[in-house]
Amino acid sequence: MDAKAKKYVDLFRSVKIASAATVDEDGHPRTRIINVLWADDSGMYLVASKGKPFYKQMVETGEVAISAMCPECQSLKFLGKCRIVGKEWVDKIFDENPGIREVYPGKTRYILDAFHVYEGQGEWFDLLHYPISRETFSYGGVAEERPGFLITDECIECGSCIETCPQQCIEEGSPYRIEWEHCLQCGACFETCPADAVQRLHP
Repeated sequence: MDAKAKKYVDLFRSVKIASAATVDEDGHPRTRIINVLWADDSGMYLVASKGKPFYKQMVETGEVAISAMCPECQSLKFLGKCRIVGKEWVDKIFDENPGIREVYPGKTRYILDAFHVYEGQGEWFDLLHYPISRETFSYGGVAEERPGFLITDECIECGSCIETCPQQCIEEGSPYRIEWEHCLQCGACFETCPADAVQRLHP
């Protein structure tokens, strides 16, 4: 895990309270509030009890999406692969998070399994300051995902995209260039361009 990914994984851990989303057997999204209970250079760790739909959905899909709000109103999101790890991780998590012992006292903790989110990609997003800022990160051998828009060589340099951009994050040039890290990804430039020179980078 590189330093950038480690910074944001540690931020997930420090924020701790997050929303975790999975997909059920009928293809419906399901979400709940969880805790990121441990993080290290190999990823993040969650726990779930065997009787919960959350547990079943993580086992069946092997995926979980996590999002959190940072103290200064920046958001974090992550889509990752997850798998069950040994019961020693339940013990470690209880050692690091003693408050859980009140919920699962004694050996009742072993109805839980620890899930290791071992690879995936995410994004940090700051909507509080102008211009907005975003940064992507990944770990476990997964490439960073950079959705948004790109101005192609079809650009006629008319300036319509600059006029419509709410963050003024488009630079003049041949072709014009979107400052990806400050882009809202709202699609205003895509909708406005008379030359169809704006390309969508995501499905």
